[in-house]
Amino acid sequence: TWNQKIGQPVYAFGYPASAHPDGDKPFTGVTPKWCYGKTFAAKPAAAFKAEAQIGLKCSMTAGSSGGPWILKYTNTKRLGYINGVTSLIGDADANGRIDFSTSAYFDSETYSIYKSASNLWSGKIVAADGDFVTKA
Repeated sequence: TWNQKIGQPVYAFGYPASAHPDGDKPFTGVTPKWCYGKTFAAKPAAAFKAEAQIGLKCSMTAGSSGGPWILKYTNTKRLGYINGVTSLIGDADANGRIDFSTSAYFDSETYSIYKSASNLWSGKIVAADGDFVTKA
């Protein structure tokens, strides 16, 4: 979903694996984890060319990158709307522990890119026998 109000609750899912900056390593990267909370406007991260960002309080460390943020998630049906994807993590209070994640804000420009890409089917990437298929 796109152009959603900031401040709505989302679930973020991921497979965190890395240690916190203080060295504590509570995650293995094997077990799926989740965070839940309301999004907030995050500061742009110029070093990563990340301009329109939303944030979420979350202690998942590196390895959770690419995990979905789901708005209006229903556990019984396991359905919801993708509202973001974990891209950056950080330590807002400088205590050596990761305490937030960010995602690009999904806006109308994001939707137009998605819409264009959805019409460009690239075909199968794995054959029935398990071998990779490449286009010549």
